[in-house]
Amino acid sequence: MSRHRRRALIGVAIAAALLAGCAQAPAYESETAERLQSHVLAVSTSTAEGDWAGASTRLMELEATATTALARGEITQERYDAIMAALQLVRTDVDAAILAIEAEAERQRLADEEAARQQAEQAEQAKQNDDKGKGDDKKKDDEKDDD
Repeated sequence: MSRHRRRALIGVAIAAALLAGCAQAPAYESETAERLQSHVLAVSTSTAEGDWAGASTRLMELEATATTALARGEITQERYDAIMAALQLVRTDVDAAILAIEAEAERQRLADEEAARQQAEQAEQAKQNDDKGKGDDKKKDDEKDDD
């Protein structure tokens, strides 16, 4: 599966999970619902773009908004718990994506280091061969001068 398609599918799954937590029944006012849903959209957009760090930040913002809404009495404890459960599922996926990216970056860094090491070894070997060839040429020139 292509990265783009994978991101899109994750984005859709994230939006569905979070909207399920944020948009069920009229347990809160439309202004609160819109505020929470705008954060859901931001999370979904970030994941669809492959911006996993941004998605993680947006999840924290959504969590803070939901916590504030609970403290103000704008949402019920039940609704808050549903949002937090959906958030945790999404956070697990986002964290896994971040870890995969970091692991791939480390693999690439190690491969680049190995390639640079091999290139340096080849350059050193070529220099030694070149120096040896020059030494042989000088020796031949000296032998010709003796004749």
